[in-house]
Amino acid sequence: MMASHKIIKTTIMDSPVMIASPKTTMARLNQSFITCLVCLGLSSFAQAEGGFVSLQGGITDSQDMDSFGNAFKLHFGPNILDQFALEFGLLDMGEASYDDPTATFEDVSSDTPPSFDNASHGEISRLPGSADSPSTATFTGNSTVHPQGILITFRYRFDLTNDLGFFVKTGANIWEAEYTDVEITANQDQTVTRRELRKRKTSAVDQITGAGFLWQPISDFALRAELETTALDSQDFERVRFQLLTIGAQYEF
Repeated sequence: MMASHKIIKTTIMDSPVMIASPKTTMARLNQSFITCLVCLGLSSFAQAEGGFVSLQGGITDSQDMDSFGNAFKLHFGPNILDQFALEFGLLDMGEASYDDPTATFEDVSSDTPPSFDNASHGEISRLPGSADSPSTATFTGNSTVHPQGILITFRYRFDLTNDLGFFVKTGANIWEAEYTDVEITANQDQTVTRRELRKRKTSAVDQITGAGFLWQPISDFALRAELETTALDSQDFERVRFQLLTIGAQYEF
């Protein structure tokens, strides 16, 4: 005898409740944070007696990735006090990339698929073989990333001599990055195929901090060297921390 089942339908008459996703909530918080910084910057421009503009170039480094490009920065902003400044900036960190993982074929068979070494920046799927198909292993992960950002930071200078100063800074790196994923397949017969997936973009807001020196040999002109560190923290690829070493010129007005 077949057991009968009752289907109970429930209708909720109240208006629906919209719950924002964590990603949406973070985006709203980041937008509010950026708006506050911009408003503070406009207020500082109105009160400042002078400002500055600087152009710098240098190198990018990271313990998380393998190859790097050159970094370029443009800074400008008001000197709020003699030793305290608000900086706005445009940053191009250059393209960074991972080395492809290496396929390994130790004891490979229909029951033991190949594997990969140096594959921590992606995921590996391993499929045993059958009578009709060999065993395979597929790596999918990030290959290249090219971040660019808008910087909003505060800088405080300590005077060491009349023409040499040391400064520290911290603020927000509002970045967007174009990145490419790669798919590498290793087969039981020890053949390997590589396929680049389409380029995509992602963005976020992360903290940037740094320190450096300002040497002012003549009035209104300074040489500027600094070391900064920032992260790319995204849901689309593994978190990466970068260091930037740059040198350039700064004009005070």
